[in-house]
Amino acid sequence: HQLRDEQARSIRTHLRTSFILAGGDAVRGRSLFYGKRTLCSACHRAGPDDKAEIGPDLRRIGAVRSPRDLLEAILLPSASFARGFEPKSVVLNSGRVISGVIRHETDDMITLYTTERRELRIARSDIDEIVASKVSIMPHGLERLLTTDDMRDLLAFLGTLKHSK
Repeated sequence: HQLRDEQARSIRTHLRTSFILAGGDAVRGRSLFYGKRTLCSACHRAGPDDKAEIGPDLRRIGAVRSPRDLLEAILLPSASFARGFEPKSVVLNSGRVISGVIRHETDDMITLYTTERRELRIARSDIDEIVASKVSIMPHGLERLLTTDDMRDLLAFLGTLKHSK
């Protein structure tokens, strides 16, 4: 119920802002992407020297996604997941549940990036089950932290990302 209410609020914001997607300042958008307010760069790569790999690599996102698609991904991060970044809930033998994205696996261990942007190595012997989650580890509600101008600037920056190197 809470997710549905949040989606409705995000969709209303989307409808209010969708007619003004163009015209942002990519330089300000870059500052937002790498800034502490949004923390985008903590999980996503946008430049050749970025190391983050919790979320999808965005270095070509401007070549493959429209501003409207990018806005939807920001406003509704749980609506769809990029291949290889599907969220999982790992249920431990102790009953504890840890949510995140599995980034590496071996026969004996998994490496999970958590919603707190931490990397955890978990022995398979400690795992009861791994189940698909419907909730993205990307924070919801980013639109509440950004003004409409901020959102346009962020979209303008993402639109400049067209090369993989």
